[in-house]
Amino acid sequence: MARTFEEDSRNVLNHNIYRQDNTFKLKYFKLHGLAYASRLILATSGAKWECAFPEDWANTEKKDTLFGVLPVLYETTASGQIVEVPESDTIEHYLSKKFRLYGNGDDYDEIKVRAFASSIQSLISYYLLRVAVVKDAAYKDVMTERFFTEALPPFLVTHERHLVANGRNGHYVGDKLSLADLKLVIAVNMVVALTQDKFVSQERTPAIWAVWEKVNAIPSYVEWKKTKAYKEISERNLDILGF
Repeated sequence: MARTFEEDSRNVLNHNIYRQDNTFKLKYFKLHGLAYASRLILATSGAKWECAFPEDWANTEKKDTLFGVLPVLYETTASGQIVEVPESDTIEHYLSKKFRLYGNGDDYDEIKVRAFASSIQSLISYYLLRVAVVKDAAYKDVMTERFFTEALPPFLVTHERHLVANGRNGHYVGDKLSLADLKLVIAVNMVVALTQDKFVSQERTPAIWAVWEKVNAIPSYVEWKKTKAYKEISERNLDILGF
């Protein structure tokens, strides 16, 4: 049955926007893909959450979502009410507000965090859309060369500069974990998986590496990476996309 937003959800969502003690279910396929950042937010925040995978997406589950796509976040309140949040960018924004991942909370810090996160996502999308999914071998070689010679080097110089300006303390904004920090971990994971330490390492990009190390030391994230779900997602991502 085709669905749309329900007005009854307005008060539930507004009342729970900053509640961190609710439980969460994030449904997406067994890939990092569009759920990578949202899973990272939930894993690093220490939230009570589960990673759900569709079982019969095409025949039954797709038509029950608001837009016919995944990911979808389901948040269950203490009273049993469910908040449904669709679309990857919207989920990331919602969770970033909830878990205070926009700096100190003022508009300027939020703009900074979102600008850094957008820049990082552009790099990730460049590789995914122009290289990883390309089928023609010759064209893929050309675009791979462009990524590693034209896109990645200036990105690393620019982001290293911004991180040094913030004190090279493992964060983009102030001294708090932000959405930008988590997005950078995704980009570093991708680049290191593809090239080892040729471009990103403690020696070559110390400020960038400091962010990666700080996030990877968060206990709840360490535990998430040990789970069966994380390992299955990572293995399938490697099989399909090569990293």
